Amino acid sequence: MKRIGIRVDANEIIATGHVSRCLAIAEALRRTGQCPVFICADECPGFLIEQKGYEFFSLQSDWKNMEEEIASLQKLVEQQNIGILFVDSYYVTKSYLKKMHALTKVVYMDDLGKDVYDVDAIVCYANYYKDFRLEGRYSSKVRIFQGIKYAPLRTTFSNLPLKEISPAVKKIIVLSGGTDPYDFLERFSEKILKSSLYETLEIIYVICGRYYKKYNELARKFGENSKYRFFKAVEDLEQYMLLADVAITAAGVTAYELCAAGVPAITYVMADNQRKNAESFHKDGLMEYAGDLRTDPVLNKIVELLNGKYQDYSYRKEVSNAMKKRVDGKGSEHVAKVLLDILQD
Repeated sequence: MKRIGIRVDANEIIATGHVSRCLAIAEALRRTGQCPVFICADECPGFLIEQKGYEFFSLQSDWKNMEEEIASLQKLVEQQNIGILFVDSYYVTKSYLKKMHALTKVVYMDDLGKDVYDVDAIVCYANYYKDFRLEGRYSSKVRIFQGIKYAPLRTTFSNLPLKEISPAVKKIIVLSGGTDPYDFLERFSEKILKSSLYETLEIIYVICGRYYKKYNELARKFGENSKYRFFKAVEDLEQYMLLADVAITAAGVTAYELCAAGVPAITYVMADNQRKNAESFHKDGLMEYAGDLRTDPVLNKIVELLNGKYQDYSYRKEVSNAMKKRVDGKGSEHVAKVLLDILQD
């Protein structure tokens, strides 16, 4: 039987967002009887993938220079009888995808819209997908699947209990994704501790990513304070989300997860590819945008929003309902169906 291959990477620089969404799609595929094989540049994401029960291959290549891996990947595609390759990386080139497409069917997860590629299909779940005008740029031979409907979240996000909105903001959750290159979590923890908001809060959940290097240091620094709760590489993140009255998050995949959970949220960015997410959610009235960690006074803006707009129960209730309506949490199932349909064509 032809297999589905997933080409994706994760490490201390690009964090775990790409692998996380691919694992969510793999989970949906496994429920159909398919067991996809993961292919990565190096060993870095191996544990994360294998602990979920998936076969994992390392190409021993440079994740930033994917052209170098083509010969190795082509050999692996043939050996593993891969009938369709799902590629999720910002480092692909037109040449790379064209060469792989000559060997097998290819579907590319594209949330940058930079170029037009030789593939069977494009999946673009970004809430700003209309900016790319993909259908007008691609020929009719390439199938386009676009819109938040395809946001690939874990299955648990499709069946969450209704989020209860508290009259007052007592619990907040703070997230930075798989890594935290600008020490946001530590800086935020210090900022809240010194603000007037601190006295009104009961619990501050600080969620550190898998590649966060300062977890022990952070836990020691604030560990004696009973209001802070520190966690790293949380598996059941949705449970902590549902406990929080407001979330503060980098504008990656987590922003879509918070929508599915209906948790009022404030976003910030620390990478260029997050900016459009943050701006689009802000424009749609779903999440306030506090700015770019690299250039803006993000901490001040977050505290201002927590002390102001997010104290309004009616606002939080309204935005929670709007978020749930926008993201139903079933995107992984939709992407899995796309892959299966193309595989069987």
